[in-house]
Amino acid sequence: MTGRAPSLPGRPDPVGDGRPLVLDGGLSTVLEERGHDLSTSLWSARLVRERPDEVVAAHRAFVDAGAEVVISASYQMSHAGYRAAGRTGAECDADLAASVRLAREAAGGRALVAASVGPYGAVLADGSEYRGYDGVDRATLRDLHGPRLERLVAAGPDLLACETLPELAEGEVLVELLEEVAPHLPYWLSFSCRPGGRLNGGAPFAQAAALARGACVAIGVNCTAPALVDGLLDGASAEVPWVVYPNSGAAYDPEGKTWSDPGTPVFTADTVRGWRGRGARLVGGCCGTSAAGVAAVAAALRG
Repeated sequence: MTGRAPSLPGRPDPVGDGRPLVLDGGLSTVLEERGHDLSTSLWSARLVRERPDEVVAAHRAFVDAGAEVVISASYQMSHAGYRAAGRTGAECDADLAASVRLAREAAGGRALVAASVGPYGAVLADGSEYRGYDGVDRATLRDLHGPRLERLVAAGPDLLACETLPELAEGEVLVELLEEVAPHLPYWLSFSCRPGGRLNGGAPFAQAAALARGACVAIGVNCTAPALVDGLLDGASAEVPWVVYPNSGAAYDPEGKTWSDPGTPVFTADTVRGWRGRGARLVGGCCGTSAAGVAAVAAALRG
């Protein structure tokens, strides 16, 4: 890593080598390793207000491990979610802005900052991003995502990470909103998937992969079992590079808000290079991936 943040895939690249970028890992994983209880409905978002120093430290652990993109702690932040937790919309707005600022502080010019845009299921805090919610209409999705997109864009991230989406319709709504709110801000879309080449909500991943347009720099998969990634990418095509950051392959317990296996997944060099060979330009890990896991990804990509 140099002292300069890397360039985005698909954007002008001063380095000129077109190399893939290393994403960070599970922010909650590192925060839990540091002794924090994340079992409330606000998850890691709670610490943005209560322990901002710890959020910075967790981000920085990933940068020190080789991450070239860090994802903000805004995944669980929404006005509806904050109201359900007894907090105000003003507090949500302040925390959305703070999440980007803290990530920027931790990056220290060595990494790009992606503002996390979590799915509707994150608001419910019941693990429904791993099941889907077909009955939620587009107006509800727009009402959820619109205000926080505006706040996150105003905070000045390098790009947006629209992530862990289980429903095709939610991806479509986000693309529409981004074209309205920030047509020139780079973003990626990544979906949570199940066996059979489908999103957790049931739609074929191949349909989701076709959503990329406008300022989209990557589309792909996150918080999905690593063993499913090859089949998902092989069964689809996209006009932009892939983004890949799977979880450990463990099962999520929505009651206890824990994973069945908290250990760091093993990303072998062959696995990571296989994703790169399939066209992945952004590669990292999600829940269960510690700083050591990110270091392994970086070593595989750079080896």
